[in-house]
Formats: sequence, structure tokens, C-alpha cells
Amino acid sequence: MAKWKMGDRVKIVEREVTKDDKRTASYFAHLGGLTGTVTNFYNADEVAVKIDPQAFGPTIEGTHKEAVKRMRAKFLDSLSEEQKRKLTKEERQFNANYVLLLHSDDLVKGPPAPMPVAAAEEEEEDIESFDPTSVVEEALYDDPEITREVQRKTLAEIEAEEQAELERRRH
Repeated sequence: MAKWKMGDRVKIVEREVTKDDKRTASYFAHLGGLTGTVTNFYNADEVAVKIDPQAFGPTIEGTHKEAVKRMRAKFLDSLSEEQKRKLTKEERQFNANYVLLLHSDDLVKGPPAPMPVAAAEEEEEDIESFDPTSVVEEALYDDPEITREVQRKTLAEIEAEEQAELERRRH
């Protein structure tokens, strides 16, 4: 029998990240404490949870807003001018769900769903002038060992590594 069912309110436990978590990318420390609702389960161990927007910390909230802006811009770029004119304000200002696939052991019974907040009148963003290829400055990453600028290997370096690997396999 499944531990969780669709519609259950859950909270992600706060714990240390293990080597297995890093290998499978199944848990990250910044997710601890977030609350949400179970939207699906794939077996007794894998559970999809829609995170409450009110539970976002400042970093996740900023990243989520930036991602939604980019999705909106990409969506509008794919439409003709006639199709754009037919869109309602709600269709132009759609929002994205933040859903995580988690191990069931990383969840505990959560608080009741937050009261729906009256949607503040968001200023209509100027999507037409938004550059979806722009880079976010000052972005925080989970792994401090990741350098800001990743050096790409040259063709000679790649070929040398391939040759070394072939030699290793021959012996």
C-alpha cells in the first residue's frame, strides 16, 4: 500500500545530503522545509509534490520568477501576431507549477494548505522586450566548487584523453 496518496499535504524533511542523494540528484539541502501537495506517485518510494509558492525562499522564488518570464517569452515568440492578439491577460500571464520528484522517506505530514492569496495586480510585464537569452548575474549554485567560467576542452585535449582511454583498455 502506498504511503502517500494524491492530495496529501506534505513537508520535506530537513537533513544532510548523502553521497547517494548527490549521485541520484534526489535531495538537495535547500529543499528541506518546503511544503506542498502530493500530485502523483510512481511507486511506494517516488512521489511528485507540487510546492506551495508561499513556501519559496528568496533564492528559489527569484529563480522561479525568472524561469516563468523566460517561459512566457518563449511561448509568445512561438505565436503569430494574430494569435497573440487573441490571448487573454490570464493566458499571457500564466504561471508555472514547481513540482519535485522526491523519495517518500523525505516527506512528513505537512500543514494544511495555505489560504489562497488574492492575486496582487501584477504589472503587465513587457514580454516583448524581454531577452530570454540574457544571463542571470549573481546566481547561486548548490556546489561551491563549480567555477563561474567552465573551460571547454580543446580538440587536442579530447583526442589525447580518448587515446589514453584506448591505451588503458588495451592493457
